[in-house]
Amino acid sequence: MKPRKSTYLLHRWLGLLISIQLLAWSVGGFIFSVLPLDNVRGERDVGASLFAPMSEAMVGALPEAIGAQVAQLRMEHADLATISLQDRGLGPAWEVRDTDGEFVARLDALTGEPLVILSPDEARRLALRDFAHDVEALSVELIESDPPSEYRSGALPAYGVRLDHPKRPRLYIDASTGRVAARRNRSWRVFDFFWMLHTMDYGGRDNFNHLLLTVFSVLAIATSGSGLALWGWRAQSRIRRRQPRSPRASSPQQQT
Repeated sequence: MKPRKSTYLLHRWLGLLISIQLLAWSVGGFIFSVLPLDNVRGERDVGASLFAPMSEAMVGALPEAIGAQVAQLRMEHADLATISLQDRGLGPAWEVRDTDGEFVARLDALTGEPLVILSPDEARRLALRDFAHDVEALSVELIESDPPSEYRSGALPAYGVRLDHPKRPRLYIDASTGRVAARRNRSWRVFDFFWMLHTMDYGGRDNFNHLLLTVFSVLAIATSGSGLALWGWRAQSRIRRRQPRSPRASSPQQQT
């Protein structure tokens, strides 16, 4: 049984609708590939650091033991900017950061003595505290270099804590501060895989500004654009064929 004419008609109009959206997606992909993201965010035009350097008055306002340690740190790090009292689940501690907000040191809340990086047991406790369900930790791994792709660009050193749960969660704990730096699970990994296919960045996965994506975006624009042009040309041809032809004027021989 042959398809009805209405089926062809529906297919053609659906094709037109989808082609318009595909063209919009393709143009968007091209724009993303040629506009550097740091320029879009305005990061290239930032004229000052995130914080101003710590002054003598700020150091003097700290408790004596803490102020002495911060003053010593300033001799090694002239760009110290902030100090805050944090309790991330292991008790209070002072976190010192520079003008760009980067971590410099973690100090004991009372004595001001520098604290070493977290132990594996502390990282495990923080991960279990952060996870909403009652589970056990399957493994705790200290990552000092070459992090896995799911923790790309994350702060190092860090602990990767794998939990016993159907979602296959893995939490990354900043070994210097105890901050939960990233939360990963099975859904995230599926999303990340298709994100890689979308950006066509098969290494870092987050880079839009590369030649491969630009080339395929241009090809997709050409394909969608030519398809729309052909659709319009065929539609115009059909309209012309359906228009009634005007009768030709009679020749002189026919009038005699």
